[in-house]
Amino acid sequence: MPSVSAPAIASIPAFLVGIVVLLVLVSVDLIVALAAAVGLAALTLALVQRTATSRVLSSLAAEQLDDGVAPRLESLVESICASHGINEPSLYLAKTSAVDAAVVGRSDDTRLVVTQGLLDRLDRLELEAVVARQLSMFGSGVFSGTVLASVGSLLGPLGGRLRARLLDGRRFVIADFDAVGVTRYPPALASAFSKALESARVTHRAASDHLWMIGSGTDPVQPDLAERVDALLEL
Repeated sequence: MPSVSAPAIASIPAFLVGIVVLLVLVSVDLIVALAAAVGLAALTLALVQRTATSRVLSSLAAEQLDDGVAPRLESLVESICASHGINEPSLYLAKTSAVDAAVVGRSDDTRLVVTQGLLDRLDRLELEAVVARQLSMFGSGVFSGTVLASVGSLLGPLGGRLRARLLDGRRFVIADFDAVGVTRYPPALASAFSKALESARVTHRAASDHLWMIGSGTDPVQPDLAERVDALLEL
């Protein structure tokens, strides 16, 4: 996840909107142009942050899970959250055969997205390891990552350069190790990753690739998955 704050990321499109408005109106009246630019930039800043979560969930094709649909997942989330003082997230499902999971949203309103492939292919220990990994990320720049995914899809090629500048692949490995700190059983997460290596990958927008535990496999920010497996097996 990015090391910079969500407002800082959201300020980039806000600044661009302000500049455009200023250039358009400056020939009419400088004071009016400045006021309009500042006002619309502030509005853009607020809207980007307010709509980021819903925009990203839509881009991930994630739908909220009804209670009782995935009892094994619900039980593990409830248990880990209770044991470690984490606010329980809302649960979402992406209907893809990929073995993957993502976290989206604010620290006080987080959404855990799992794929159908993850629910179908992982045993209880593997699923527990994945849930622990994703939940351990709560509060560690998840909202910044959500806003970055939302902004990246708006900025086109500029969004790709922004992601490359703000994201650090080492954070994926740190999250892997944090999960082991919860479960105390590295082989379970390594086994889940191995199954992900054998499965299809998510094919959503590149702008949201950093939100996934595994991702598309084409994102240069994501560390090599086989190397992550090896690192876990050495613990």
